Amino acid sequence: MCQGVPQCNYFTWVADAGLEGCKSQCWLKGGNMSYKQAKRGLVSGVSPPRPPLPARLATRTSAPPSGNERSLFCFSLMVPHSYEKGLLSWQQERSTSIFGCDAWAVYSNVSIVVAPGVVTHVVQTDLSVKFGGDSYTALNSWIFIAVWKKVIDERWHKSHKWLVKVDPDAVFFPERLRPVVRAHEGVGYINNCKYGLHGPIEVLSAQALSTLEADYNASFDGKAPKECVERLHFGQWGEDFFLSRCLWKIHQVSRVTVPGLMCEAHCDCPDWYWCNDAERVTFHPFKRVDMYSQCMANSMAAPGAAAAPAAAHMVAQ
Repeated sequence: MCQGVPQCNYFTWVADAGLEGCKSQCWLKGGNMSYKQAKRGLVSGVSPPRPPLPARLATRTSAPPSGNERSLFCFSLMVPHSYEKGLLSWQQERSTSIFGCDAWAVYSNVSIVVAPGVVTHVVQTDLSVKFGGDSYTALNSWIFIAVWKKVIDERWHKSHKWLVKVDPDAVFFPERLRPVVRAHEGVGYINNCKYGLHGPIEVLSAQALSTLEADYNASFDGKAPKECVERLHFGQWGEDFFLSRCLWKIHQVSRVTVPGLMCEAHCDCPDWYWCNDAERVTFHPFKRVDMYSQCMANSMAAPGAAAAPAAAHMVAQ
């Protein structure tokens, strides 16, 4: 954590800070580290080196494919008036994350200017969410039922071969995704964890979205996938679990598991915070711009990382 905060020069981990509900804490400190006598229950250390972001940060290394062959449409859902706007604005300014794809969109339930030239696409849904279920996860299935409906209505799957949902706090390298989808032509969707699909990044083929489109169209009002809603008991599910069950169990859409698609603590990637991997497509979660930036810099400085290319033209939507 100290490495991701520029003002932090060293830290002290406290085994028992005497606070109810949060005994152990990590205190971030500026200034110079003082060397005192060792004390039981306290451990101090200095921040690791902070690799800088390349001066010209971009993720495109070549021109986009012609037509819709292997092309990426990437999108994020933004909660209005939250930290997510700052993250997305930072990403757009540097043409990274979803803004490094062949086309992109930011969705929300209100119209907001996220950055110059970036206005949210409005989805008619309530973005307030409850938590529950076995894992006390966000019970947001209905929210993303509305979001995927909007993506379908905008017909992105007719002009792009892959549709990629990315959480705003996921450090995402679209150029690393391109060889993954190239290696899995014909697959319906790509699973990112051995425990099942996790929400930070969801990669669906156009064919999978066409299957969803048909199920939406079969419902009486076209607003939800009929078979999935009727046959799945998803009241205590997150959207990722609902989506995977809808595609795989109900519609028998093919899938392949690619562990390198994502690194997060909830999927046996304990060193997710350091981002010291030049091949992982996504690291999650990083909810502050400084921590997000440092994760990206660490990954781009990891052994085997490609040099940062010059910025290229992207299709803004």
